[in-house]
Amino acid sequence: MEQLPQQIVNGLWQGGALALFAMGYTLVFGSLDIVNLAHGATYMWGAYVGLMMVTKLGLPFWAALPAAMLAGGLMAVLLDLLAFKPLRALTYGGLVLWGGFLVLLLGVASPWDVQARTLVGGLGAAIVLVGVVMDYRAITPIRTQQAPPLAPMISSIGASIILISLAQGIFGNQVSRFPPAALPIMPYQLPGNVVIAPIQLLVLGLSLALIVGLHLLLTRTAVGRAIRAIAWSTRTSRLLGINVDIVVGQTFFLSGALAGAAGALLGLAFNRLDPLMGNEVELAGLTVIIVGGMGSVGGAAVAAFLVGMLRVMSVAYLDSSFRDAFVFALLIAVLLVRPSGLFGRGRAVRA
Repeated sequence: MEQLPQQIVNGLWQGGALALFAMGYTLVFGSLDIVNLAHGATYMWGAYVGLMMVTKLGLPFWAALPAAMLAGGLMAVLLDLLAFKPLRALTYGGLVLWGGFLVLLLGVASPWDVQARTLVGGLGAAIVLVGVVMDYRAITPIRTQQAPPLAPMISSIGASIILISLAQGIFGNQVSRFPPAALPIMPYQLPGNVVIAPIQLLVLGLSLALIVGLHLLLTRTAVGRAIRAIAWSTRTSRLLGINVDIVVGQTFFLSGALAGAAGALLGLAFNRLDPLMGNEVELAGLTVIIVGGMGSVGGAAVAAFLVGMLRVMSVAYLDSSFRDAFVFALLIAVLLVRPSGLFGRGRAVRA
């Protein structure tokens, strides 16, 4: 038990990183009832954008982190426009957007020379931008419908596969790493013979700051009130004059920014990046939001620290090969005792 204080610190910083990921997950579900299984791919892209900022542009990590959050946020917004919004309301802008995305995909995946690929990819990106503008300016959609319950989840699986394939085509399947000088590695000495690395301290501190910031945004700002309003009813929100499409876009941006931050931070903490890195954290994130209560941001934060602590303790004191088994045992136990999760509430109360 001499190592218990050290393992508690390890569980706290890993739980903090998991909280960043899971809060974005549950934010979208709480607002739109969508299980976005492409959230792990957004997390992966956030890690790679952070890496590119450091290795290609020579930026320090503190400057690369906001870039990773911005990229994750914009990718999540694009994901909504491509994979989710057409299921709710299809516009001519949405069709143009999809056409541009296919041209962009062709430019990235084609075997042509670099100049031709850049030209086609740039053309696709320009068409995507035109589609985004047309979609947001559209007043009357071509078609509105209530999508089948499983349609958004299946659509997100397809989007995840596309994003992972894009990463494999651009970065390859090999493991990438941050340069050793990205952050100081000398650990800080804490009381009780406990040490914590600078990146671990950064993960924990930033996670707590973003948890508090997200709580304040949802409870004290007009954007937060609008997000909570559409979580209760999109129809009533429209009658109250809320631009639902804009608010949904803001929700996806926040969700993606949190995933981008988690990806860059955990990518640096473990110094291991590959296109499939989001799959493992995605399962852990799903467990967190179910244990915490689907749609509960606070519940996701608490459950993330609980799961992070459980994973660390099972590795330190039991068998590391059973780490995920213990986490899923916790999930089943919570579902047996409280099927709605520890902090789960009804949709109206949740809003």
